[in-house]
Amino acid sequence: MSTKYDRFFEGLAQRLTADGFAVKRATRLDPYQLDVMAAKSAWEIGKFGQMTRFVLASGMEAVDAKTVQDFSSRSTKFALDNPGLLLPRGFGGSLLSVPVIVSDDFDEGLKKWISETLAEKHWPAFEFSVLISLKDRQIHYCKKTPIWGAAYYRGFRKFVEQQLSF
Repeated sequence: MSTKYDRFFEGLAQRLTADGFAVKRATRLDPYQLDVMAAKSAWEIGKFGQMTRFVLASGMEAVDAKTVQDFSSRSTKFALDNPGLLLPRGFGGSLLSVPVIVSDDFDEGLKKWISETLAEKHWPAFEFSVLISLKDRQIHYCKKTPIWGAAYYRGFRKFVEQQLSF
């Protein structure tokens, strides 16, 4: 199924593949369609073991905070149900779920909301929601740092900026 975001998703899939991610296109995540689903597990000294990173991206027209929360929750559940970890979570293994919604643009209220709202906490897994506005070529995500997991958040932001930038 072709969408107006195909060009962006094709570039994203190529970048993630080049960085060693296993990438799938057009995966169902009812009621959403994942335009890109990518996963990669690697040993990371700074994460104290093996981390599996998921990027789950979908193009959407009308987006509000409730949609972001629902998509993020379903994406993270998918990642938790399909981790591909060699080590159990919490015993040398961790997971990062990056649910990404791509749209032409988002209203200012939603941009402000995502920059101030921490995602739901999981043990030991992290949910880091992202909005990508194609109109202004901007990536929007939470700028706050939680107490639980604070040591990881700088790396999560760097990962998002590197992997999802234009």
